[in-house]
Amino acid sequence: MRPLLLTAFVAIGFLIPARAAIRVVVSIRNQSAWLVDRNRILVTSAVSTAKKGMHTPTGHFRVSEKDVSHVSTIYHVSMPFYMRLSGQPFGMHAGYLPGYPASHGCIRMPRDKAALFFRNVIVGTPVRILPN
Repeated sequence: MRPLLLTAFVAIGFLIPARAAIRVVVSIRNQSAWLVDRNRILVTSAVSTAKKGMHTPTGHFRVSEKDVSHVSTIYHVSMPFYMRLSGQPFGMHAGYLPGYPASHGCIRMPRDKAALFFRNVIVGTPVRILPN
């Protein structure tokens, strides 16, 4: 695991000046997210999207806000490395992943992966959320 993480840091560090080509793809069906440069996957992460009775919106979005230590105004919980999507009341952030959809609508990621995504997206980065 260590060499793979180091490789991801090296690859991402190299691409920082070329952030315009970076995008994020999230698959609700696969409970996965990818940080992509053109057509090359740089980082893959497991995710947890909305649980039954809740909704993770699908479609095309853009990162509209980044907050390293965000606190939910609705649920009053910490959402580290929060990346709001298109000004909507949901986004991507570090959080608990039980191995199945369990959020209130946000896209939860492991802390280390959320930090990698957070450091390598900018406000305006495209995010595509694919349906189930």
